[in-house]
Amino acid sequence: MRIAVRYYSRGGSTEKAARAIAREAGERAETTDKPLDKRVDLLFIGSGIYKGHIDSHVKDFIESLSPDKVGKAVFFSTAMMGGGKSDEEVRKLLERKGIPMDTRTFHCHGQFLFFHRGHPDRKDLLDAEIFAKKIIRK
Repeated sequence: MRIAVRYYSRGGSTEKAARAIAREAGERAETTDKPLDKRVDLLFIGSGIYKGHIDSHVKDFIESLSPDKVGKAVFFSTAMMGGGKSDEEVRKLLERKGIPMDTRTFHCHGQFLFFHRGHPDRKDLLDAEIFAKKIIRK
């Protein structure tokens, strides 16, 4: 199975989660400015959540995707608060591109200013790895 991990991270929290997921997948986590050069069966897409929405860099990346390059997408995020309606936002963007999104998603706290210092922590990153393992192994 061909797998790719793409993310955009302003403060580093989403990057940490992306690296944990990529480690489990045996791949490298790459930022969303690196386009997919080959078809993948599974694409993990990560974003920080800002005011309940994904980052515009992730939106642009999704807009650049083609259904002939992606079998299925999986969304993960980090946020100071909850993920808001980010799952649905990503699902709609992917649907418009003709790319299915797995119903399973991963969210954990990310550090923002004085909130959630140290997150994602070791447990969060282990949870991200376990999540990836479940997705990959079905």
